[in-house]
Amino acid sequence: MDLAVQRVLRPGSFEEAVRVMAEHPHALPIAGGTDLVVQLRDGRRAADVLVDLSGAGLAFITARNGVVEIGGATTMDAIANSREIRDACPALAAASRLVGAWPIQCRATLGGNLANASPAADTAPPLLVAEASVHLVSADGDRRIQLSELFSGPGETCLRPGELIRSIMIPTQHLQRTVREGFAKVGPRWEQIISVASLAHRFELDADGSIREARVAVGSVAPTPVRARAAEQFLAGKPPTAAVRREAARHLQDDISPIDDVRAPAWYRRVAVSVLLDRALTEAADG
Repeated sequence: MDLAVQRVLRPGSFEEAVRVMAEHPHALPIAGGTDLVVQLRDGRRAADVLVDLSGAGLAFITARNGVVEIGGATTMDAIANSREIRDACPALAAASRLVGAWPIQCRATLGGNLANASPAADTAPPLLVAEASVHLVSADGDRRIQLSELFSGPGETCLRPGELIRSIMIPTQHLQRTVREGFAKVGPRWEQIISVASLAHRFELDADGSIREARVAVGSVAPTPVRARAAEQFLAGKPPTAAVRREAARHLQDDISPIDDVRAPAWYRRVAVSVLLDRALTEAADG
């Protein structure tokens, strides 16, 4: 199917991009295009005008004042190779390396992965456990929201007309603590897969190995990527023993609502995400 796009506008700065979006309220922003171009070709989305953000200065990673800030047009490859992100949010670095094969990672952007709002978005669970926030900007002003507020349903966000994801911010205070963190997903192949279940975890451990604080987020098992609050509350203060791991997996079932689709049945997703949690807890126990 041919693209119905009539014009591609290329602003040379972020300020110009915001202005162009305001002048063309039905335009769609594009950076890497790895999701959007496919959707346009399939007819799942339509736009006469695209606003190319590649020259808008949104590809950056900075660390200061206890925050790592990632520009919306930063690629997965840049994120995976960033020392600042590997230190502040190793789960995000790991997830970025699993977004398709390497050529895709060199084009796909963090802002695009989040704005696409797929329940299977690989970067969302790591950012949820990091309690990241999102800086949104439009001609009407800017606002900052928690990442958990961005997703409103499958393929749907709270983004307003003309609003752009300028950056994502990750607090780094946890760097002074004993933390175990990671990301894993399940799918039919190692690369170039849409996950049928994914899980990011961040466990803050006490000296005796007990879990002082647990953060767990899952993807592909609910209408949006979500924190597993029931499992987190159960794990707090407990050692990751085999009995605790089994009970945590049962609590996890209260946090999810998977569906049957062409990629996997709901029952398989429930089993898969439980296995991912068990593995994460086992690794925490082993140090």
